[in-house]
Amino acid sequence: MCQTVPGSNIEASPGSSLPVPPRILMAEDNMINQRVGKLILQRAGFDIDLVADGVETLEAHKKQPYDLILMDCQMPVMDGFEASREIRRLSLPQPAIIAVTANALIGERERCLNAGMDDYLSKPFQAEQLVAVVVKWVEIRQGPKSREASTV
Repeated sequence: MCQTVPGSNIEASPGSSLPVPPRILMAEDNMINQRVGKLILQRAGFDIDLVADGVETLEAHKKQPYDLILMDCQMPVMDGFEASREIRRLSLPQPAIIAVTANALIGERERCLNAGMDDYLSKPFQAEQLVAVVVKWVEIRQGPKSREASTV
C-alpha cells in the first residue's frame, strides 16, 4: 500500500518517503529550530541533514550536493545571504534554496531572491507551511508523481 506525502500528490511506498528521496539540508543556528524543523520534515517522510552556519552549508553542499537547502538568513560566521551567493557561484548541481527568516520587513523577500534564493518562508511558521514549501520544490525539481504510476 502506498502513502501520500502530506500536502502533495506524491505517493511513496512504505519504508520510503519519495520515489527518489531528495537530499535536504537545513542551515539553522538555533538548536531548537533545528530539532523542530527536522521533526516536522521527518514526520512528513523526508530525511534531512543539519548545519549551523553558512560555511558549514557550503562545505556540506560541496561534499555531496543537496537538492534543497532551507537557509536561515541570520547565522553566525557566514549568513544565509552570502552562503546562497557562494552556492550559486559553484559549478555543482544547484539546489533549490528556501529562505527561512524571522525578518518580515518590507523588501526582505526581494533581498532573499536577489541573493539567489528561490523562495521565502517567514518564521514563525506552521508545520504545514514548512512541509508545503518543501513538497512544492521537490515536485518542481523531480516532477509530480502520478497516483496511477505509484499504485501499480
